[in-house]
Amino acid sequence: MSELRLRLARVEDAPAITVLARRVVRRWIIPHQPRAGVLALEEGLSTPIIRAKILAGQRFHLAFVDGVLAGIAAVRDDRHVFQLFVGTRYQGRGIARKLWHRLRRDCMRRAGTRVFTLNAALAAVPVYLRLGFVRDDDPRRKPGKVLSMPMIFRAGRHS
Repeated sequence: MSELRLRLARVEDAPAITVLARRVVRRWIIPHQPRAGVLALEEGLSTPIIRAKILAGQRFHLAFVDGVLAGIAAVRDDRHVFQLFVGTRYQGRGIARKLWHRLRRDCMRRAGTRVFTLNAALAAVPVYLRLGFVRDDDPRRKPGKVLSMPMIFRAGRHS
């Protein structure tokens, strides 16, 4: 049986985060994006940008399977999930759910967060629905360069 270990990222994890995130994005997200979306995604996943985000206090929760980085869940402002990626070979093992639960508990403990938002890749919408997110139809949202589905999670009493 494989060993799963979760921990917060350190600055020196930035290159590994970049490699995993780019692999997942290239496989599952980029094929459905316009050129402007592809450029925005690629730029945001560079090692210097990831390193800067970690240094700025954005929290990256990492999942390792037998010592190999298998998943990432990242949040800014303790409420907006901007990465929830699991490597293709590790999908279907509950890693995304475990990362989401850890990120959510961390934000609730640190900041009392009860509402989380994210912009789901269209292919990932079913995953987020299973995690308890719903479509966010707030008319004030303006579309960005990346095609995505705005989603929201409201914590209940027992979350």
